[in-house]
Amino acid sequence: MKTRRYQYGDLRLRKRKNGPDVWQFRYFENGRRKSVLIGTVTKLPTKADAIKSIEHRRMEINSDNPQQGFHVVTVQGLAERYKGEELPSRYSTRVSYLSFLNGYIIPRWGAVRLEAVRPLEVEAWLRQLSLANKTKSHIRGLMHVLFQCARRWGYVQENPIELVRQSARRSAAPRVITAAQFCALLSHLKEPYRTMVLLAGCLGLRASEVTGLQWRDVDWDELSIFIRRSVVHGREGEAKTEASEKPIPLDPDLATEILKHRERSVYIQPTDFIFAGDSGKPRWQESILADHIKPAAEAAKIQGKVGWHTFRHTYSSLLRDLGTDVKVQQELLRHADISTTMNIYTQAVSEKKRKAARKAVKALLKPIRN
Repeated sequence: MKTRRYQYGDLRLRKRKNGPDVWQFRYFENGRRKSVLIGTVTKLPTKADAIKSIEHRRMEINSDNPQQGFHVVTVQGLAERYKGEELPSRYSTRVSYLSFLNGYIIPRWGAVRLEAVRPLEVEAWLRQLSLANKTKSHIRGLMHVLFQCARRWGYVQENPIELVRQSARRSAAPRVITAAQFCALLSHLKEPYRTMVLLAGCLGLRASEVTGLQWRDVDWDELSIFIRRSVVHGREGEAKTEASEKPIPLDPDLATEILKHRERSVYIQPTDFIFAGDSGKPRWQESILADHIKPAAEAAKIQGKVGWHTFRHTYSSLLRDLGTDVKVQQELLRHADISTTMNIYTQAVSEKKRKAARKAVKALLKPIRN
């Protein structure tokens, strides 16, 4: 059977009387000539720019015969096809992946052919990036995913990133604050930001989980909170993991604080967000951090960086300091995985989780009540 020749298509500049000239890409599909306008010279000033922008189209029209043109496929072409076909649907993940692709991977590797990517060069590049090891590990992981797609699409036989070593180990311990510092921070926060931080600290919630809470997520009879969604940049999405959706015991004192907030709120229907903005929509966690939490931390004279995840780390550290069973820690923090050593513990019963959560709340609220 005769192998169909790899189709490069025809790229040319099309003159226009009105407006800037435009790049036109022509190719054959099912025996018929197709024509697509790629972009103007304002957007793509050089032919090299235009070629880069059509590479993923070339990959698509040659999808049934990728090996004939594998030697011209670049990382940018692969990345653009990945964006169009494989990018995860979860909003926060998409934002993170696009940031890694457009901010790091494409600027450094975009023009490099797939066959020319070498493990040691990738390792050296990751080493010189001024980023945390965990972030570098995420970038390495995404490059691995890209080349797995390249294997599946037939552009490469092996994944060079499999040989790239990059530790995800933290270079420093996670930032935590003391109970006294936590209470000092609360004293410099106005509502509803005080109650938001209170929940983040006393329940170990992620920022996206705090902003995603709705009134129907609180079971007042059983004193439990359910994490059923996350909100990032005002966009509602699923909880981070299945483990994240497990019920969280709600301490009576903390329940009282939430009820006080409800009395002040305008939006109190079951499907309303607990911390809705003036329009009824979720607040942006980045704005809260920049405009309220950081200034409050500075006013409370707390040294070092304070972010949303500081409260989750503080909660985790507090649970350990209180001698909480490691399996209970895992379930209260709603981690999907735990180390093999921790997994040998038996499943924690609800009463143990409630007791541990009660201790954490009392420890964090004690300075306020004294």
